[in-house]
Amino acid sequence: MRRTQIPLLLATIIFIIALETGGFAIFAASGTETDRLITLERVLDLALQRSYKIALANEHFNSAARALRDAKRRRLPRLSAQSWFSGDLFDIDRWGSRNLASYLALDWDFYQNGAIMQLIAQSWANLASAALTRRQTALDLIYNATALFYDALKAVRQVEIAKQQVAVEEMQLRIVRSEFEQGRRTQSELGDAETRAFELGLSLARAQQGLERAILKLQQLTRDDTIKSVARFPREITWTLDSPVEDAIRAGQERQPNVLIAEANLEMARRGVKYAKLKRWPSVRFLTGTDFAFAPYADPEEVALRVGVIASYPLYDAGDRKSRIEDAKSAKRRAEIQLWQAQDQMKQEVTDSYADVSNQLELLRIAKKRNQKVKTDFAIAKERYQAGRIDEQEMARIRLQYLQSAQRIEDLCLDALLARAKLLKSVGVSSLDEIRAYSKKGPEEKK
Repeated sequence: MRRTQIPLLLATIIFIIALETGGFAIFAASGTETDRLITLERVLDLALQRSYKIALANEHFNSAARALRDAKRRRLPRLSAQSWFSGDLFDIDRWGSRNLASYLALDWDFYQNGAIMQLIAQSWANLASAALTRRQTALDLIYNATALFYDALKAVRQVEIAKQQVAVEEMQLRIVRSEFEQGRRTQSELGDAETRAFELGLSLARAQQGLERAILKLQQLTRDDTIKSVARFPREITWTLDSPVEDAIRAGQERQPNVLIAEANLEMARRGVKYAKLKRWPSVRFLTGTDFAFAPYADPEEVALRVGVIASYPLYDAGDRKSRIEDAKSAKRRAEIQLWQAQDQMKQEVTDSYADVSNQLELLRIAKKRNQKVKTDFAIAKERYQAGRIDEQEMARIRLQYLQSAQRIEDLCLDALLARAKLLKSVGVSSLDEIRAYSKKGPEEKK
C-alpha cells in the first residue's frame, strides 16, 4: 500500500511553477500598475485558501489521522479501577469495612483474530486516500482557476479588438454618409454601412459582457470583490512536447491520485480477505489485576494478585466466517474492477490532453507563420501611409488586421498553456520534465 501524503502547499507551489505564468497579472479596480497587483500565483493562493472543497478535504484528512491514532491505541492495554460495597441485607448489624472492596485490572486484547491489525491497516489506507483526495482536489482547483484567469485575459483582448473594429466601421460610416450627401452613394449602401456599424456595436457589448462575466467568476472563485479588470504581459512559449504519450501514461500509473487511490483500495481489499480467513483461529485476551478489601490492610492473605488468559475458539458460527470470507473476496473483485476503471480513465484523459497540447502547438506554429506575413504587411502599410499613398481608413483596417493576428497568437498561447496544465493534471505531475525523466528509467524502475 502506498502511503502518499503530499501537502497541499507543495502541490500548489509545484503546479504554479509548472504553469510558467509569471508574466500574467490582475490589477485592481482602476487598472493601473500602481494599484494592488494580484498575480496568478496570488489568485491560486486565494482560491486554495478560501475553497470549501479544500476545507472539506483537510477535515477528512485530519479525521483520518485521528482515526489512525485511535486504531493504534487499540493495541495498548487498558487499566481500570473499580470499587463497590456489598453486604447481607438480613445482617445489617454486622456491616463494616469488610463489605468494602476495590479492584485494579489490566485488560489487554493480545490477539483478536487480526481485528486490530485490520483496523490499523484500514486506517492507514483511509489516511493515504484522504491525502491523495486532497491532492486531487487541489490540482482540479488550480486547473479551474488557471482556466478562468486565461478566459479573463482573452476577454480583455476581445474587448480591445471589438473597440478597434467599431472605430474602423464608424470611420467607414462617416465616409459613406459624406459620399451619400454628395450623391455618390445610394440609400441602400448607407443602410448597409449603418447595419454593419450597429452589428459591431452589439459585438462590442457582448464582448464587454463576456469580460464582466469572466471577472465575476474570478471574484467568486477568490472571494475577492476588488478584482475589476485584468491585464496581460505577453510571454513566449519556449517548451516543447518532446516525449511520447506512452511515457505520460506510464507516469500517470505512478502519480495520478485516482489511480493511486484505487491501488490502495485494492491492497486493502486483499488484506480484508486475509483478515477474514483469520477468523477461524482463536482469540486471546490477557488479564491481570489486584483484588483486596479496604479494612484488613495488615493481613497479606486478604490481598490477591490475579493473572489470567481468556482464549475463545469458534466451534460453530452458523456460516458467519464463510460469509465474511465471501464478502471480502467480492470486495477484492470490485476493487480490481475499480482499479481497471481508474487506469482506463487516466489513459483516456492523458491521451486526450496530450493530443490537445500537440494540436495547440501546431496551431500556434501555423498562426505564427501567418503572423509574420501580417507584420510585414503592417510595416509596409505604415511606410505607404506616411508617404500618403493610402488613406487613414485603409491604414486603420490594416492595423486592425495586425491586432487581430496578435490576438490570435495570444489566445493560442493561452490555449497551449492551459492544455499543458490539463495534461500535467491528468498525469499527476508538476512539469513536463517529470514525464521526460520517465523515459530514462530502466525496465525494473518502470515496474
